[in-house]
Amino acid sequence: MISGGPDSITYAALWRDRGYEVHPIAFDYGQKGRKEIRVMKSISGRLGFLKPVVLDVSSMASLWRRTQLTDPGVKVGDTYSPSVVVPLRNGVFLMIASAYALSIGASRVVYGAHMDDIAGRPGDGRPMYPDCTPEFACSLEEAIARGHFEDREKLEIWSPAREGMTKGDLLRQGWKVLGDLLFETWSCYLSGRWHCGRCESCRNRKKAFAAAGLTDKTLYASERSY
Repeated sequence: MISGGPDSITYAALWRDRGYEVHPIAFDYGQKGRKEIRVMKSISGRLGFLKPVVLDVSSMASLWRRTQLTDPGVKVGDTYSPSVVVPLRNGVFLMIASAYALSIGASRVVYGAHMDDIAGRPGDGRPMYPDCTPEFACSLEEAIARGHFEDREKLEIWSPAREGMTKGDLLRQGWKVLGDLLFETWSCYLSGRWHCGRCESCRNRKKAFAAAGLTDKTLYASERSY
C-alpha cells in the first residue's frame, strides 16, 4: 500500500531491496491531498516497482464525514486532533490490499505506519492513529487467515511500526535508497503546487527531517516569498 508520502514509498523500497517484487496499490478515497497519487505513480516508476493499481473508492468520502482529509466542510488544521483520523481507513485499505495479495500469490502486505503514528494522545495516552498499531495489523492477519483457505501460507502484514521504526528512521533510510527523490514525495493534506507547510502532516514532515539530521529540501508555500 503506497501513497505518495515518504513513509510508504521508503518502506516499499526497503522491501524491494530485501529481494521482494513490489506490486503497488493506492486508493483515491476522495482525499483533499489526492496529488499524492500522481506523485506515487511517478516515483514508483523510477524505483522499478511494477505498474501501480489505483482504486477509485472516492465514494467513501461521503461516508467519512467530519474528517479533515475528506469532508469539504472541515478545515485542515495545523495541529493534531481526532478529526485528522479517517475512521478505520487503514483497516478498509488493508483488507482490500490483502484480497489483492491473495489473488496474486503474494506473501506480504506492507504499509507505512510508523512509531510516531502510534504515540499516545495528550490526556488519555491512546494511540493517535489506532489503525497504525502492529496489534491492529496482527489482528487483521488472524482474521484473514480465518477468512481464506487455511492450507495456504499465512499472509503477513508489515509496517515500520512493527519493526520499531520512527518517521525519522524512515527518512534516514529513505535518503539512502531514494536520494533526492525523497524530497519529491508528497505529505501535505492539500493538493497545492507546493506543500502548504502548515498542516499537521507538513509539520510532521519538517520535524522528522530534523530528527533524521537531514536538510529538508521540500518546497513549502508557507516559506516562499511572493
